[in-house]
Amino acid sequence: MLLSHVANAQNDAFVINGKLLYTRADKIHLYIADVITNTMRVDSTVVRDGIFTFKGHAPTPLKAILFSFPDNNRLDFFVEPGKMSVESKDSLHAAVVHAGKLNADYVALKAITDVIDADMRQYNKAMQAAVAASPEKAKDAEFQKKWNEKRESVTGQLAKANLDFAQSHPDNIAAVYAIANVSQQTDLAVVKPLFMGLSETVRNSPLGKTYGAKIAKLEGLNVGALAPEFTQADTAGRNVSLKDFRGKYVLVDFWASWCGPCRAENPNLIKAYERYKGKNFTVLGISLDRQAARTAWLNAIRKDGLPWTQLSDLKGWDNQVGKMYGVEAVPKNFLIDPDGRIVAKDLRGEMLNERLAEILGN
Repeated sequence: MLLSHVANAQNDAFVINGKLLYTRADKIHLYIADVITNTMRVDSTVVRDGIFTFKGHAPTPLKAILFSFPDNNRLDFFVEPGKMSVESKDSLHAAVVHAGKLNADYVALKAITDVIDADMRQYNKAMQAAVAASPEKAKDAEFQKKWNEKRESVTGQLAKANLDFAQSHPDNIAAVYAIANVSQQTDLAVVKPLFMGLSETVRNSPLGKTYGAKIAKLEGLNVGALAPEFTQADTAGRNVSLKDFRGKYVLVDFWASWCGPCRAENPNLIKAYERYKGKNFTVLGISLDRQAARTAWLNAIRKDGLPWTQLSDLKGWDNQVGKMYGVEAVPKNFLIDPDGRIVAKDLRGEMLNERLAEILGN
């Protein structure tokens, strides 16, 4: 047994040798997201003459980030058992990772998604500058509509890039991550067949099994399924349950005070609420803020003028209701009918208004 343990430890050992041919980075942090144990591993080291090294163990390839200080650059890659090298002439972001086929394929995906992400960052910067120059734009419906349309467009482009990658790389574990990246915004009818189309080796890997279990959970949250029941405290500390709204159409809206897209969508939610509140419809907010941000949560409710019931256990991403509903990104919502069944998901912008008009009438 001891020999077996030693052999396994050797098999899953990794070494990352870094070589940076520039002088702006003094320290490197390594973050490894272990989705199997749902933990984040953190390590750091000093860069000496452009050289740094990390050593550790990874029983399966895991998504990781290298972050450099003080120039604040990052590199997304996969930690794989064995020797890896990271080299760059100008920045960590532009570094080349020499490892296995997993990282080689992932670089091809990043070449596409990085361009899309950069475009969205530039657009956000321009829109935020416009709001700073003219604060009234924050309540301008056409301005917000244009911003939301851009977000939806970028979300669609990223989804396509990830799904195309998964379809064309069925033997690569990175395909599991690609599917997981878009599972919150993509219909399960698209995601599940794509996952099942991955090779048996990938599906039966630790990461594959973890995501397979997640798909099984998402199936229980599909349109037509009974919405999971829950109880959570409101802003005054009173317990409120989903069953308290039985007999109404209720939009369970997951958000947070720190979430820019959530806050930008709030004017549209208010408009829908005011229009349909007399037609058996309401909204129920679930905040993913933390205890330390309780004041920010309450201030956001007041500032945005949200008139509906707000709940939270103030545990951030560990929010009990959020975990029950598989929430991994916000904004996210579920429209639940008077019988407690999910009839729609992820309704934002005009999609929300159109669906409510279809159900409740003009």
